[in-house]
Amino acid sequence: AGISHFTRVVRAAFLASFLRDVGVEQLELPEEEKVSSEVVSQEKDAPPVVVARPPFVICIDELIKKQAISHAIFTRALRVMAGPIHEAYLRGNLVDIGRENCDSRTPEGFPNSYVRGASGLYMRVGVYIEAADGGAQSASAASANASAVKGIHLHVVAEPVIPDGGSVFGGPVTLRVIENEGQCREFIKNIPEDGSRAEWGPVFLHARPVSTAKQQQAASGISDAPSATTAAGSATAGSGAVAGGNGSPSGGTAFTSDHLHRGGFQALELIRITNITPLLWVRVDPHGLYNGRLNIFQQDACLAEQLFHDGDAAGQVEAMRALAERPLKIQGTPKINNVHDVPIAELPVRVLGDCLRGSVALHCDLPHNPAIRAQAALAIAQWQNNKAPESRDVVGRSAWLGLELLLQYFRERYYCNGVVLPINFRRLVLHKHIAGGASGGDTTSDGGYQYLDALAEKEERKHAIEFADEVEIEEDEEYRVRSACITGIASIRAQDGLTPKTVVKFLEEVLLSGDKAAVGTLLLPQEEEQVKKKQDQALDDEIAHSRRIIGPNDEDVSNLPYVSSSLVADALLALCYVHVRPQSDFDPTTAGRPVNPIKAEDHPILPLMELALEWLDWDLERMRIRAKSIQANLTGIGDACYATIAPCAITALCHMALLKQSTTFMVADEGSSPTAAGIADDSMYGLKRKPEDSELDKTTTAQFYIDIFDDHLADAVRAAAAQSVACICCAADRNIALKKEQPLGLLVSLEFMLDRILEPMTSPGLRLTLALLMMDACTGKICSLQRVGSFCGQNRLCGSGTRFMNGPLGASCGGDNGSSLLLTVSDFTYPAANAVNDGARRGLRLLKDSCKDGTYTSQTFVRVAKFATKLWRTINGELASLPIGITPCETVGVCAHDNHLRCALVALWQWIWPRQCWQFLRAQSLHAMEGTPQYYSMGLNHVMKTTSEEKEAAPLEDQALAPLSRVVEAEIDRQKWRGEMASEAYEYFKSNKDNINLTEAGQPLPVVEKDSAWKLGGWVASTAQQRRTQGADGGSAVTKIRLMVKSNTIGENS
Repeated sequence: AGISHFTRVVRAAFLASFLRDVGVEQLELPEEEKVSSEVVSQEKDAPPVVVARPPFVICIDELIKKQAISHAIFTRALRVMAGPIHEAYLRGNLVDIGRENCDSRTPEGFPNSYVRGASGLYMRVGVYIEAADGGAQSASAASANASAVKGIHLHVVAEPVIPDGGSVFGGPVTLRVIENEGQCREFIKNIPEDGSRAEWGPVFLHARPVSTAKQQQAASGISDAPSATTAAGSATAGSGAVAGGNGSPSGGTAFTSDHLHRGGFQALELIRITNITPLLWVRVDPHGLYNGRLNIFQQDACLAEQLFHDGDAAGQVEAMRALAERPLKIQGTPKINNVHDVPIAELPVRVLGDCLRGSVALHCDLPHNPAIRAQAALAIAQWQNNKAPESRDVVGRSAWLGLELLLQYFRERYYCNGVVLPINFRRLVLHKHIAGGASGGDTTSDGGYQYLDALAEKEERKHAIEFADEVEIEEDEEYRVRSACITGIASIRAQDGLTPKTVVKFLEEVLLSGDKAAVGTLLLPQEEEQVKKKQDQALDDEIAHSRRIIGPNDEDVSNLPYVSSSLVADALLALCYVHVRPQSDFDPTTAGRPVNPIKAEDHPILPLMELALEWLDWDLERMRIRAKSIQANLTGIGDACYATIAPCAITALCHMALLKQSTTFMVADEGSSPTAAGIADDSMYGLKRKPEDSELDKTTTAQFYIDIFDDHLADAVRAAAAQSVACICCAADRNIALKKEQPLGLLVSLEFMLDRILEPMTSPGLRLTLALLMMDACTGKICSLQRVGSFCGQNRLCGSGTRFMNGPLGASCGGDNGSSLLLTVSDFTYPAANAVNDGARRGLRLLKDSCKDGTYTSQTFVRVAKFATKLWRTINGELASLPIGITPCETVGVCAHDNHLRCALVALWQWIWPRQCWQFLRAQSLHAMEGTPQYYSMGLNHVMKTTSEEKEAAPLEDQALAPLSRVVEAEIDRQKWRGEMASEAYEYFKSNKDNINLTEAGQPLPVVEKDSAWKLGGWVASTAQQRRTQGADGGSAVTKIRLMVKSNTIGENS
C-alpha cells in the first residue's frame, strides 16, 4: 500500500508488456531442486504439495491475460501485491462520477482520488486528553491514584482541508499512539470522503504520566519542597524527570552563557517536566500512504519525544518543523513559566539546539545523523524568524537566542584560532579486532573502531595506524550541517525585515578566512608512508578478503588532495538573503526622501560585494588556466565539479548590486527626480550608461555579465551570467517615475537568451536552462528563487530542488512565516527581487500590448514581432534566420530533436501570448508595404508571413487532429470537474438541510480559498482564519478587535 508496492506493480506491467510481445502466455517458474530418493520414499504417502505462486507472478499473468492495464486491474494488482495486511487501506470506491450524474454527489475516494487526483491530502489533527469523568486532565487528576491514571482518555479530532479546486481524499488511515513506558499501539481510522470533521476516540491511555504537578512546581521553584533536586530525585525511573540538578536561584539556569548544559540538564529532560499526561506522541499515516500534509496539534513535549525517539527520519523532520513554530500564541501552556530557570517559551529551540549539536537524550541513545541535524539548523532559523525582535538593533538575553545557538555551534565545531577550518569530506577509520568470545576468535564489536582525526598527538596517530587490522574510508557528512548553519544564519531577519549586524559580520569572517589555496588531506606525510607500508605488507601476506586494508587492489583515495570550495560557495549563495540598508534621517516634508542623502560608497553591503568580487575573479582565472592546460571538451561534461564558487559569486554580486541601487537614494541634478544610484534615465543594455567609478560599479551593468557569458567557461557560470543579465535589464525599468515610454528591459533579456540558445556551440543542458530562465523572468521568479545558484552551488539534486521550491529554510508545518518571509517579494523584505519584478511587470505589459492605444512606437511593436517570429520558428524546429532562397521545410533548428527545449519554449509562448500576439498580427498587416524603403527600414522583412500553401494546409491539419483535440479537451474538463466535486457536494448537502451546525462532527465543511497565506505555505493559518470567520471551528467569529493602548499619563484607554 506504499510506494514500494506501487513500484512493483509498475515493474510487473513493464515485464508483462515485454513477455506479451515475445509471445509468452504464462510466466513459468524454475523447478525446485529434486530431493534424494530416501526422502522421497519416506514421504511417499504424503499428499501432494501445492506451491503457491508469488504475488508478483500472479500480477504478471493477469496483465498478460488482459493484454492491458485498466483502473480496476491496477487497483486489484496493487491489492494483491500489498497483501492481506494492507487490504483495509485499499477498500476505497472506484466510482467515476460525471457532470451528467446529478443524483450522486459523493466525491471520489481512495484509491480513485490517489491515482487520478491533481492535488494532495491536507488535514488538521487535534489531540486532546481528558479524564474518564469527562473533565479536562488536571494536575491533581494526573497525580491521583492508579484508578484515575488508568481512566485517562485520548481524543483525536481529524479535519480534512479541501482547497478550492482540490480533490477529496478519504479512506482508511493509520493512527499510531506512543505512550509512556514504551507502549505503542496502532488503530485503523477512517478519513471522511465528504470533507467532514471526524472524532477518533476515545483511546484509553494505561501508562503512567510522564511528570506530575509536584515535579513541575519543584522544577519551577514555587513548591514547598526543600529543593528541586529532592523533588526530581523522587521521580520514578520512567517519568523522565531531571535528576541530579539544582534548580535553585543560586545554582543558576540549566544552560551556561555559551548555551552548554550545566549540571547534566538537557532540553528534552526539561521539556518532559511540562508533560503531565501518559502520551508521548501521536502520528497519523506513519507509513506515508497518502503522502499528504498533516498538521498534528499536540504538546511541545510530545514533539520533543518524537524528535529524539521516533526511529523514522520523516517523523523527526515533522517534529522539527512543528517545533519551529512553537510556542503558538493560542497554545495552552502549563501553570509554570520556567523549568530550572529556563523559560518554557525557549524550550522548543533548546531541543532543536541539542539535536543540532548531536546531544543524545539518554546514555543509550545515538545522536542524530548529519542529514537530520542539518534540518535542525534550518528549523532553528525558522524559529528565530518567528520569534524575532522588532528591530535588528535589539539586544537582550533571549532576543536572538536562535541566532546565538547557531553561531555558538559553528564557532565551536569549525573555528580554530579565529580561522574557519577547511571542510573535510572523508574520515579515516581504524579497526582493531578485539579478541574475545568462547572460541577465542576475533570479534568486530564497535569498541574496535576509531577515527584517526579524533587523535591529536602524533605518537597516538602513529601507534593507531601501526596496530590497526583494517583501514577504511567513510564519507564525512558534516559538510551538510555546516552548509545548513551558514544558510540558516544568513536567513535570519528581524521584524523590520533587516539582517542583524552580527550576521553580516559573521559572513565577512567566513569569506575572509577562506584560503583560496587551501588543500585538504587526511594524512600527514609520514603517516602516508606508514599506510603505504601496510598496503605492501597486505599484498605480501595475502590477507583475507574480509579484512580491509586500503589498497593494493583498491583505489587509494586516502590522501587524495582536494580544494575545499563548498564552504565558500555556500557563504556566497547565502549573501542573496542579506537585507541591509544605510541608516539616514527622513523628513516628511520631502516626500520620504532622506535629508542627508547617503553616498553609494557608504552602503553597508559594499564589504560583502568586494569579497564576492575577489572570489569571482579568482575562480574565473582558475577556470581559464584549467581550460588552457587540459583543453576541456566543448560539451561541458566533466567540468561541473569545479563550477561551484563562480555561479554563486555571480548570483550574489547581481543581487547585492540591485540591493545597493534599490536602497540608496541619490539626487542626480538639482531639480531632477531621484534615481537609483548608478543608473541613468536612458540606461539599458546596449544603450548609454553613466561611466563606472569603480570595479563594483561595473557589477551593476549588464555588459559585465555578458562578458563573462561570452568567455565560454563552464555551463553553470554562463547560466549564472545569463540570469544576472536578465535581472539587471528588468530592474532598469523598475522606476515608473522616470516615465520611460519604452520599457525594453524584459524584451532585451529574452532576445539575449534566445540568441544564445540558437548558437551552435551551446550545449543542450545550457539551452534548456536558458529557456527556463526566460520563463522565470516572465513569471517573477528569476531573482527571488536563484535557480542557477540553488542547483549549482551544492551539486546535490534533492537538496537543491528543495531549496529552489521551498526557499532556503525548507518547508514549514503549515502555520509558519519564518520560511515564507524569504519568499515574499516586496520592498520591505526583498528589495532586489521587488525591483526586478517591477521592471519585468512593465516589460510583460509591453509584450502583451494590443497595439490599439498607440502607447508604444512602431519600432517597438516590430521588434516584438521579430522576437515572436524567431521564437516561433525555433519551436517548430526551423532555423530562426532563414538564408536567402531556403524554405523552412529544408532547414533543421535546435528544437528539431530536443523535445525538452521545445516544451519549455512552448510554455513560454503560452505564458506571454495565451491567445495571439497582437504585435505580430499588426506587423503582418503591413506586408502590403513590401518593396518600399520604409518596409525594410522598419525590419518588416524579418517578420514571417503566412504563405498560400500554409493556409490550405491549416484546415487539413485541424481535421486530422480533431480526435486528439477532443480527447484532450475531455480530460481537461474531467480534471476541472474533479476539482469542483467537493464544492458541488457541499452545495448539494447545504440545499437539503435547513439548519447546519458546522461545529459538529460529521457535517461537511466548505472548501478553503487559496489566499495569500496559503500560497506562501501557511495553509494551517489560512484554514484556521477562514474557519473562524465562518464560525466552523467551535469559537465565535471575530469581526472587531478592541485595541488596548497604554499611556504614561492617562493610563489604559480603549
